[in-house]
Order: sequence, then C-alpha cells, then structure tokens
Amino acid sequence: MAITLAQMIQNADKVYEMRLVAGRAGLSGFVRWVHIVEDSEIPEFMNGNELVFTTGIGHSGSEWLTEFVENLYKSKAAGLVVNLGQYIESIPRETIRFCEQNAFPLFTLPWKVKLIDVTYDFCHRIISSEESETSLAAAMKNLIFQPQRRNEYAPVLERKGFHDIGEYYVTAVGVEPCGKNITAEDWRRILFSVRRVFANTRFASCMFVQEYFLIIVQRNSAKTEESAAKLKSAICECFSEKPDIHIGTSSAGLGYEGISSGYKEAVAAMKLSRIKEKERMSYGEIGVYKVLFGVRSSAILADFVESTLGALIDNDRKTGENATELLKCYLYNNCSVMETAEKLNVHRNTINHRLKAIREFLKTEFTEEEKMNLMIAFCAKEMLDAENNNNS
Repeated sequence: MAITLAQMIQNADKVYEMRLVAGRAGLSGFVRWVHIVEDSEIPEFMNGNELVFTTGIGHSGSEWLTEFVENLYKSKAAGLVVNLGQYIESIPRETIRFCEQNAFPLFTLPWKVKLIDVTYDFCHRIISSEESETSLAAAMKNLIFQPQRRNEYAPVLERKGFHDIGEYYVTAVGVEPCGKNITAEDWRRILFSVRRVFANTRFASCMFVQEYFLIIVQRNSAKTEESAAKLKSAICECFSEKPDIHIGTSSAGLGYEGISSGYKEAVAAMKLSRIKEKERMSYGEIGVYKVLFGVRSSAILADFVESTLGALIDNDRKTGENATELLKCYLYNNCSVMETAEKLNVHRNTINHRLKAIREFLKTEFTEEEKMNLMIAFCAKEMLDAENNNNS
C-alpha cells in the first residue's frame, strides 16, 4: 500500500532526532513526496500530500509560521518539518495550537542534521513503497490473465496477504472526466486518493489500472453501498468537475480462481452500468447479460443482431421510421400495449397498428421464444453500440 506518514517517520526520532510537536491525529495520512519550501507563498506545483521541510531562510523570526502552516493545510500537505536553529529558534504557540486542532502533523529537526540526509531517506522509503505496490499489481494482473501460471506469482501474492484460500471480491470502476480523455496523471491521482479508502481495512487489497478502468481486488471484504460512496467521493476529489463514474462488483470468489473469474464479473457489471446509465451494478443483477458477456467474439453477437433485427433497423434507416425503438419499448414494458402507449405518448390503437406492421415485416407471430430472441438481440445491440462508442 502507499506509505503513511506514521510509516515513513519510523525511527526518525532516533536517527535524526526528529520530534513530533503537534498533530499526532494526522499521522495516518498518506505521503506522496517530500519538498523543501522556503517561500511563504505555497508553490503552485504542490499537488497535496507532500511532507514539507523548511529552514526559515529569508524570514525574520518565526511569527510567519502560523500563516505558512495554515496555507499548507489548505493545500492538503501531509505535514511540516521545521529545521530549528539558525533561522527559527522555536515554534510559536499559536502555530502549535492550529496544528493540534486541525490534526496537521508538525515536527522539529535540529540544525545539526543535514536536510539532504533526511529527505533522501524519506524519498527512498516512498519509492520502495511504490515499487512494492507495483510488484503486487503486476503479480495480480498475471494471476488474472494467465491463471495457469499462478505458481510463478503466488510468492509475491502470499507475502502481501493474498493466499489461495478464502473469499475475494473484485471491483471495476470506469471514470470519464467531463469533456476530456483521462490521462496517466489523472490515474496516478485516482490511485493515490482511492488507496485512502482501503487503508484502514484489516483485509488485503490491491488496485491497478487496466485499459480505461480501475480494478480493486479485496480479500474477505463484502461490498456495501457505503464503500461505493467513499470510492466515488475519493475519485471526485481528483477532478475540478464531477466525472461520470460507473462501478461494477463481482460476486464472492474462492481462492485464486475466484480472483480471475471475479475480474470478468466486475468488468461485465461495470460495462453494463455504463450502458444502463447507473452508478453501480453487481454481477448478480445483470441477468441475461451474463450469457452475452460470456461470448468472446463480438462478431457472433453482431451476426445475431443482424439476423434478428437487421432488416427492421435497415428499413428504419431508409424510411426514417422508428419501428425498432417502438418494438424495444414494447418488449421492455412487459409487452403491454397500454404501457408502451403511455411511454411513447401515442394512442393504443396506433401502437397496435404499428406492432401488426412490425410482425408482418419480420414475419413473426411474437411467440414467447421469438420475443425472447428479440429481447436478447436488443441487449446485444446495446453492448455492441457501447463498444463502438468506446473505440471511436
């Protein structure tokens, strides 16, 4: 997992005589990087979650520290380390009071300690944590896409708490920012933010980006509306405008095979949530789409749609009619003429007349089997249309 401030400063008191002055309640926050900042104006390049060091050079006294800390807090920094000695002799009480009240970690460091030694050490710890996370994500990807070679990845997974026993849940999250394509930097921010959602859980978790969505694998952690809401909130924090978010969750899977199958389930549920314009769907809710997502070749689905609905779609395209949409509305409303008429805001007699024309055109009697085939064809068409939109 990403490194917390508490993890990063382990033994820093003994090695560097680094002392926590205030804000102990904020030590569970994540640290993204380390910066040395001497200007009272907070640099625009700060992204949040940085641990900031300052010597006070260029300042007179220490009264400026309170405003400096307030600005760091507003910029969502992880904490502040003040190098006491030549430029700053002590921390003002007002500064300590603010940090304590706002759970903003504040440390002191003796002047005799070289900042380069501390920052190098801390940056190395951050990089090591990220390398560990990358190693786990790579092993998890290999397990999902090449399960037959799982013995090669098992040692890494087991060291991180993922054993070939117990239940696993997989979540797939599609993120679509408003008016732009999602970038690699967007994904980095999302991963960092989302890790906080799972940081305090006692079960192992792993997350990585696959194609255009985020994958989260959890052990022994049931899916809840509350966790989905936290997940959505963490992602929204990464954007100035609220993005479209679609979440798909798998059923419980057993062992490593459960992770591999859970990935497919979660992605299917996520894709269908996009098609149905819902924020969240579980695999258990997707019904007949389980069968359709199990068809590996989209050409098979396209052939089925063409043989079932192709003639009606082509005729609508030539004549400008909307018989295809009327038939879909009729089928999706329990084949009720009254409900279809209400949905389309036309008279029932008009619906009956047009349905008769559709039956004659398609040479069908609307038997139960024929209606089932038409319903499945509409479902397959939805999937194919969504796939084409993603590729365009």
